[in-house]
Order: sequence, then C-alpha cells, then structure tokens
Amino acid sequence: MAPSTRRMKNASLAFFVSSACLSKCPLLRAYTPSFRDGRTRTPFSARSEAMEPPPLSRLLLIHRRPIQKTHLSTRTLPPRFAVPSPSLDAAVLPLKEDLLSIARKTRRGFAASREERRKIEQIVRDLSRWNPAPCPAAAYFGDERSGCDVPSGVTLSGKWTLIYTDAPDITSLEGGPLSPAKLGRIGQQCSPPFIKNVIEWKRPDWAASLPFGGNKSSRILQKVCCTGSADASDPAVVDLKLVGLEITADAGRKEGGAVRSSGPAAFFENFPVSLEGPLSLNFGRFEVLYLDRDMRITRTFQGFTAVNVRDETEWF
Repeated sequence: MAPSTRRMKNASLAFFVSSACLSKCPLLRAYTPSFRDGRTRTPFSARSEAMEPPPLSRLLLIHRRPIQKTHLSTRTLPPRFAVPSPSLDAAVLPLKEDLLSIARKTRRGFAASREERRKIEQIVRDLSRWNPAPCPAAAYFGDERSGCDVPSGVTLSGKWTLIYTDAPDITSLEGGPLSPAKLGRIGQQCSPPFIKNVIEWKRPDWAASLPFGGNKSSRILQKVCCTGSADASDPAVVDLKLVGLEITADAGRKEGGAVRSSGPAAFFENFPVSLEGPLSLNFGRFEVLYLDRDMRITRTFQGFTAVNVRDETEWF
C-alpha cells in the first residue's frame, strides 16, 4: 500500500475515533464551540443541545466569563446593607469618630465651612456603603414586614438628638444675642406611627436679671407632631404628614425644691398646649442613609443631611 493511501486511511480512522469519543464524553463536547457564539465549529462536533455541562466543566470554563462574587462580599450587596463583621466595625468606627469630631467643632453644623460640609458629605457617603440595616424604615411599615430581616436593636424607634445638619430651616434657628429665646437641644422622638420633632428653648442670657425671665434651667419644649409611613418597596424612605403641635415646659426649681412660678416656662408648665386638627398635611419625606444602634443619618428630599445619635440620658 502506498504511503499516501496509508496516511489517508489513518486520518479517516482518527476522525472516526475522535467523533465517537466526543459523542460519548459530555465534558469534551461542552468545550466544542458552536456557530451560536460566533466561533468556528470543528467538523467533528456532536454537541448535544439537551445536555447541560456538568459542574466540573463550569469550573474549567470560569475563565471565559467574569468571576461572580459571593453574596457574602459587602461590595456586591445593595448600597444600604452590609454584613455585620469585625471588618465592618474596623471600617465604620473611624468614620463615625471623624463625623462626631467635625460635628462638635462646627457646633452641630451651624458654623460649618464649605470645606467641612464637603468632608461630612464624604463621610456620609462612605458610611452609607456600610449600612447594617437592610430595611432602616421597617419600624414604619405598619403590618407589612415582608422580607425584612431587621438586626437586633437597629431601629428608628426611640429618642434621637441632632448633632449635625446643613438644613437652613434648622441652622437659622440660632438667633443673635437679643433673641427672645436661646436655642437648646434639637431632637426627634420616633414612636410609630408618630414622629415628633423636638426643639428646646431656654432663657436668653440677657433675661437673667428680669423678674419674669425664669431661672437658668427653665426651658420650653416645642414639638411638631407628624405621622410616618413606609413600605417594603422602598425600605429606606419615610413619608411624613403634619398632624399637630405640642408645647410643654419645665420651669426649673429654686433652691429647696420650690417651683419657680414666673416666666414663660412656668406658664406652659401649668398650661401645656396640644393642637391636633382633623386633617393631616404632607410634610415631606426623608431617606435613611445609615442606621445602627446609636447613630442615624437621614437626608431630606430637598437634599439636606441630618445626623442624630441616641443620648444615654434622655432630655425630653
């Protein structure tokens, strides 16, 4: 037999054996390219459309597509959720310390410069990536709690004290030396379905010598009362409706425990105000950017930021 004829028979035998092997081996057949993915298919392909590649082939083919990160990676999670872990604490604590430091330095943001506000906004963006609450507004869902796994102790409910804001309607409350009242603390009481914005007014320094000025510890609490509502379709947003106004006071005590009977605080302590109308009015909405057991960061839909913390000692 001529050498050329022998080579042709050997090639035919090799073709037959290769085709038979490929038809019986799904792993090799899975590697066989097809016209569907735009590559050239070899003549001996016997691809089976009904057979899924086995797990091993998927592992071997992993280099042909981007690696999918696991659900435990915080970088692949939704922006408002991170897996609690020691690494989370290590990332969050320095950010919270920087935020508290700037808040104290700028007197709750009232005296913040443009550069300091930019620093705060960057810290807020960083913290929002590590938010441990998947459904921060869950306390205001009502009866709807579908699909929300709320970490223990992480809730909007409770009393919060403002430590920073850039909202002009708040930063403008601090009057001059002749203001009729001195601005004290600002807070928020969340008792679903109610949300009460609390402002503390104290006796101004210039009224210390006046007989009707009250004493140094006297104060008036102004509460703007709203109802809040949220749902699982947008689990970080709370809608507000204005429902009323409350004014209460603490006239303070003289030495010996007697109540000081003069001054505006004494009046409202004896005659507190509670106004609630038959109608409720839309009062805006806010988004919870970050929420843990002792800090909360929100942003109004006008774009203003507020940072609140839970006080160890309640003041309202």
